[in-house]
Amino acid sequence: MLPTDEIWKKAYGSMEKATLHTSTFGGNTRAAAAGIATLEVIYEENLPGKARESGGYLLQQLRSLQEKYPLIKDIRGRGLMVGIEFNQPGSLAGKATFGLASKLSEEYLGSLVAGELMNKYHIITAYTLNNPNVIRLEPPLGVTREQLDTLLQALDKVLAANKGFFSMAASSAKTMLKSLIKK
Repeated sequence: MLPTDEIWKKAYGSMEKATLHTSTFGGNTRAAAAGIATLEVIYEENLPGKARESGGYLLQQLRSLQEKYPLIKDIRGRGLMVGIEFNQPGSLAGKATFGLASKLSEEYLGSLVAGELMNKYHIITAYTLNNPNVIRLEPPLGVTREQLDTLLQALDKVLAANKGFFSMAASSAKTMLKSLIKK
Protein backbone atom coordinates (compact mmCIF):
# COMPACT_ATOMS: atom_id res chain seq x y z
CA MET A 1 0.00 0.00 0.00
CA LEU A 2 1.36 3.44 -0.93
CA PRO A 3 -0.74 6.20 0.64
CA THR A 4 0.04 9.88 0.83
CA ASP A 5 1.70 11.06 4.03
CA GLU A 6 -1.53 12.74 5.12
CA ILE A 7 -3.60 9.55 4.74
CA TRP A 8 -0.92 7.42 6.42
CA LYS A 9 -0.86 9.72 9.45
CA LYS A 10 -4.67 9.67 9.74
CA ALA A 11 -4.84 5.88 9.51
CA TYR A 12 -1.65 4.77 11.28
CA GLY A 13 0.07 7.89 12.57
CA SER A 14 -0.46 7.42 16.30
CA MET A 15 1.29 4.90 18.56
CA GLU A 16 -2.03 3.09 19.10
CA LYS A 17 -2.56 2.62 15.36
CA ALA A 18 1.05 2.14 14.23
CA THR A 19 0.82 -1.66 14.11
CA LEU A 20 -2.61 -1.95 12.48
CA HIS A 21 -1.00 -2.51 9.10
CA THR A 22 2.38 -4.12 9.00
CA SER A 23 2.45 -6.47 6.05
CA THR A 24 -0.36 -8.31 4.33
CA PHE A 25 1.87 -11.13 3.18
CA GLY A 26 4.61 -11.01 5.82
CA GLY A 27 5.29 -14.24 7.62
CA ASN A 28 3.03 -16.27 5.33
CA THR A 29 5.19 -19.38 5.32
CA ARG A 30 2.52 -21.59 3.73
CA ALA A 31 2.22 -19.30 0.72
CA ALA A 32 6.00 -19.16 0.40
CA ALA A 33 6.23 -22.97 0.60
CA ALA A 34 3.50 -23.33 -2.03
CA GLY A 35 5.30 -20.86 -4.29
CA ILE A 36 8.60 -22.73 -3.95
CA ALA A 37 6.89 -26.09 -4.62
CA THR A 38 5.21 -24.63 -7.70
CA LEU A 39 8.52 -23.35 -9.05
CA GLU A 40 10.11 -26.76 -8.40
CA VAL A 41 7.36 -28.56 -10.39
CA ILE A 42 7.62 -26.06 -13.25
CA TYR A 43 11.38 -26.63 -13.41
CA GLU A 44 11.52 -30.39 -12.74
CA GLU A 45 8.71 -31.24 -15.17
CA ASN A 46 9.92 -28.74 -17.78
CA LEU A 47 6.42 -27.30 -18.13
CA PRO A 48 7.50 -24.46 -20.46
CA GLY A 49 9.08 -27.00 -22.82
CA LYS A 50 6.01 -29.23 -22.65
CA ALA A 51 3.78 -26.23 -23.37
CA ARG A 52 5.92 -25.36 -26.40
CA GLU A 53 5.81 -28.96 -27.68
CA SER A 54 2.09 -29.52 -27.01
CA GLY A 55 1.25 -26.09 -28.36
CA GLY A 56 3.20 -26.79 -31.54
CA TYR A 57 1.25 -30.01 -32.04
CA LEU A 58 -2.06 -28.25 -31.34
CA LEU A 59 -1.31 -25.42 -33.78
CA GLN A 60 -0.23 -27.87 -36.49
CA GLN A 61 -3.41 -29.93 -36.13
CA LEU A 62 -5.61 -26.82 -36.03
CA ARG A 63 -4.00 -25.57 -39.24
CA SER A 64 -4.94 -28.90 -40.84
CA LEU A 65 -8.54 -28.23 -39.80
CA GLN A 66 -8.24 -24.73 -41.25
CA GLU A 67 -7.36 -26.23 -44.63
CA LYS A 68 -10.41 -28.48 -44.36
CA TYR A 69 -12.95 -25.87 -43.20
CA PRO A 70 -13.26 -22.42 -44.80
CA LEU A 71 -15.14 -21.26 -41.70
CA ILE A 72 -11.73 -20.99 -39.98
CA LYS A 73 -10.06 -17.72 -40.93
CA ASP A 74 -6.90 -17.84 -38.81
CA ILE A 75 -5.08 -19.93 -36.23
CA ARG A 76 -2.61 -18.17 -33.98
CA GLY A 77 -0.96 -18.72 -30.66
CA ARG A 78 2.10 -19.42 -28.63
CA GLY A 79 2.59 -22.46 -26.47
CA LEU A 80 -0.78 -23.56 -25.21
CA MET A 81 -2.48 -20.19 -25.62
CA VAL A 82 -4.23 -20.52 -28.97
CA GLY A 83 -6.83 -18.46 -30.80
CA ILE A 84 -9.10 -19.63 -33.61
CA GLU A 85 -10.66 -16.85 -35.69
CA PHE A 86 -13.73 -17.59 -37.77
CA ASN A 87 -14.68 -16.09 -41.13
CA GLN A 88 -17.74 -14.00 -41.74
CA PRO A 89 -20.48 -15.53 -43.90
CA GLY A 90 -20.12 -15.08 -47.64
CA SER A 91 -21.54 -12.07 -49.43
CA LEU A 92 -24.45 -14.16 -50.77
CA ALA A 93 -25.61 -14.98 -47.22
CA GLY A 94 -25.27 -11.32 -46.30
CA LYS A 95 -27.33 -10.19 -49.30
CA ALA A 96 -29.98 -12.88 -48.83
CA THR A 97 -30.54 -11.82 -45.23
CA PHE A 98 -30.16 -8.07 -45.84
CA GLY A 99 -26.96 -8.05 -43.79
CA LEU A 100 -28.47 -9.81 -40.77
CA ALA A 101 -26.23 -12.87 -41.11
CA SER A 102 -23.13 -10.70 -41.28
CA LYS A 103 -24.16 -8.65 -38.26
CA LEU A 104 -25.11 -11.68 -36.16
CA SER A 105 -21.98 -13.62 -37.09
CA GLU A 106 -19.82 -10.62 -36.11
CA GLU A 107 -21.28 -10.87 -32.64
CA TYR A 108 -22.05 -14.54 -32.05
CA LEU A 109 -20.15 -17.00 -34.24
CA GLY A 110 -17.33 -17.56 -31.74
CA SER A 111 -19.79 -18.02 -28.89
CA LEU A 112 -21.82 -20.51 -30.96
CA VAL A 113 -18.73 -22.63 -31.62
CA ALA A 114 -17.72 -22.36 -27.95
CA GLY A 115 -21.25 -23.34 -26.92
CA GLU A 116 -21.25 -26.39 -29.15
CA LEU A 117 -17.89 -27.51 -27.77
CA MET A 118 -19.11 -27.05 -24.21
CA ASN A 119 -22.61 -28.48 -24.52
CA LYS A 120 -21.82 -31.47 -26.71
CA TYR A 121 -18.24 -32.32 -25.71
CA HIS A 122 -17.72 -30.67 -22.30
CA ILE A 123 -14.78 -28.64 -23.59
CA ILE A 124 -14.54 -25.18 -22.07
CA THR A 125 -13.53 -22.35 -24.38
CA ALA A 126 -14.55 -18.72 -24.63
CA TYR A 127 -14.56 -16.04 -27.25
CA THR A 128 -12.26 -13.07 -26.80
CA LEU A 129 -13.65 -9.73 -25.71
CA ASN A 130 -11.86 -7.74 -28.40
CA ASN A 131 -13.08 -10.01 -31.21
CA PRO A 132 -16.09 -12.28 -30.60
CA ASN A 133 -15.19 -14.32 -33.69
CA VAL A 134 -12.04 -15.58 -31.97
CA ILE A 135 -12.27 -18.38 -29.44
CA ARG A 136 -9.35 -19.07 -27.20
CA LEU A 137 -8.03 -22.47 -26.25
CA GLU A 138 -6.06 -22.47 -23.02
CA PRO A 139 -5.52 -26.05 -21.86
CA PRO A 140 -3.54 -26.64 -18.66
CA LEU A 141 0.21 -27.16 -18.88
CA GLY A 142 -0.21 -30.83 -18.03
CA VAL A 143 -2.56 -31.54 -20.93
CA THR A 144 -1.95 -34.88 -22.62
CA ARG A 145 -1.77 -35.61 -26.34
CA GLU A 146 -4.95 -37.70 -25.95
CA GLN A 147 -6.78 -34.73 -24.43
CA LEU A 148 -5.64 -32.48 -27.26
CA ASP A 149 -6.83 -35.09 -29.75
CA THR A 150 -10.22 -35.14 -28.00
CA LEU A 151 -10.44 -31.37 -28.46
CA LEU A 152 -9.41 -31.60 -32.11
CA GLN A 153 -11.91 -34.38 -32.85
CA ALA A 154 -14.71 -32.42 -31.17
CA LEU A 155 -13.88 -29.26 -33.13
CA ASP A 156 -13.74 -31.29 -36.33
CA LYS A 157 -17.21 -32.71 -35.62
CA VAL A 158 -18.66 -29.27 -34.80
CA LEU A 159 -17.25 -27.75 -37.99
CA ALA A 160 -18.21 -30.74 -40.17
CA ALA A 161 -21.82 -30.50 -39.01
CA ASN A 162 -22.00 -26.73 -39.44
CA LYS A 163 -20.85 -25.20 -42.69
CA GLY A 164 -21.85 -21.63 -41.85
CA PHE A 165 -23.43 -19.25 -39.39
CA PHE A 166 -27.04 -20.36 -39.85
CA SER A 167 -26.36 -24.06 -39.48
CA MET A 168 -24.19 -23.28 -36.42
CA ALA A 169 -27.00 -21.18 -34.90
CA ALA A 170 -29.59 -23.90 -35.61
CA SER A 171 -27.37 -26.59 -34.11
CA SER A 172 -26.73 -24.48 -31.01
CA ALA A 173 -30.44 -23.80 -30.55
CA LYS A 174 -31.19 -27.52 -30.89
CA THR A 175 -28.50 -28.39 -28.32
CA MET A 176 -29.85 -25.80 -25.87
CA LEU A 177 -33.41 -27.07 -26.25
CA LYS A 178 -32.29 -30.64 -25.63
CA SER A 179 -30.48 -29.60 -22.46
CA LEU A 180 -33.56 -27.70 -21.22
CA ILE A 181 -35.83 -30.66 -21.87
CA LYS A 182 -33.51 -32.98 -19.90
CA LYS A 183 -33.81 -30.72 -16.84
